[in-house]
Amino acid sequence: MAISIQEAERRLNAGEDISAITERQWEQLKAIEAANNNVGRGPQPQASAEPGPGFLSGVSSSTESGSTPEEIYFANRAAQDKSEAAAKKLSEQRSAKAFLRTLLTQYNMGSLAGQIEAMVQDSTNQDYLAEKIRQTNEYKTRFKGLVALQGRGNTDVRNEAEYLNLETDYRRAFNEAGLRDYLGADGSQSEYDSIAELVGDYSVSVEEVRGRIGDAQRVVADTPQEVRNSLQRFYNIDATSLVEYALDPVRSQNKINTLANAAIVGGFGKIAGLDLDVSAAESVSGLANDQDINMNALNRDLVKGVEVRDATSRLANIDRMELSDSEALLASMDADATAKKKVKNLQSRERARFGGSSGFNRESLKNVNTI
Repeated sequence: MAISIQEAERRLNAGEDISAITERQWEQLKAIEAANNNVGRGPQPQASAEPGPGFLSGVSSSTESGSTPEEIYFANRAAQDKSEAAAKKLSEQRSAKAFLRTLLTQYNMGSLAGQIEAMVQDSTNQDYLAEKIRQTNEYKTRFKGLVALQGRGNTDVRNEAEYLNLETDYRRAFNEAGLRDYLGADGSQSEYDSIAELVGDYSVSVEEVRGRIGDAQRVVADTPQEVRNSLQRFYNIDATSLVEYALDPVRSQNKINTLANAAIVGGFGKIAGLDLDVSAAESVSGLANDQDINMNALNRDLVKGVEVRDATSRLANIDRMELSDSEALLASMDADATAKKKVKNLQSRERARFGGSSGFNRESLKNVNTI
């Protein structure tokens, strides 16, 4: 925007911005300065183009190279602009470095701190820098779960901030259940990998985790000690690790149910007086076809197994044969051909031994002939 010669003169005297002064106005200002300097001096041979000690006194009129005041001004202005641009760039780089340090702290990716200086040399744009971080192997390892979701086109978790919140929710769910170390130490790569499996590999939501924890803890609380003992004896799983076992995403729900059913068979078998091994417990639990065990039917089968065991134990002792509780139960349930044959052989040998020689023979075998 053009200014008047009066405004140009005022700016010069006030030391303000003179970049708007045109070349013509500079000539006019020189003439005014020269006229002011000649007032009271009488006639002069020629008006000098050089200003006196008036309003142009603060601007050099010439140099050894013959530069004009305008040229000097603009040269100074260019140097000032260059200095301001350098200061601006330095300020932007400082701001960009602070942004990256904050970002890496939030992500717990301090291993990239040494690359900050090189990153801001390319650009100080925050979106660009955030994308540069995403391209690193460290980021892909740290946010493995988020990367897996994005690779499948899943947008349930849209960005790092939401993923960090999700990690907090998982951590809280386990901590509240007293399973603080289940995922791994807070902030460790082990913990990040565990959450990545839950999120990226198995799609187990926070609510599902809370549900599994609650169910598993109720099972532990409500299960007879004999069942918990069977878990320990069969699978080396104690009450605490049962919850962890149930939460392990590698194990399917059917597998967990089969394990629980086998422990129930072994535990309630113990209550009934049968010392069952894991193979027999799994065989019996397998008859439930991955469904919950019918406890009434199981108790009836256990009673029958005890009867067969008690009725044949004397026969086995006489013949110096071993008949385990597991074999007795499986034979009574017709669940194992070998066990059933072994019991029948004992019964046949008993009949051959006492057949026709004793009036109490039939009664003595009355409870044996139940299979």
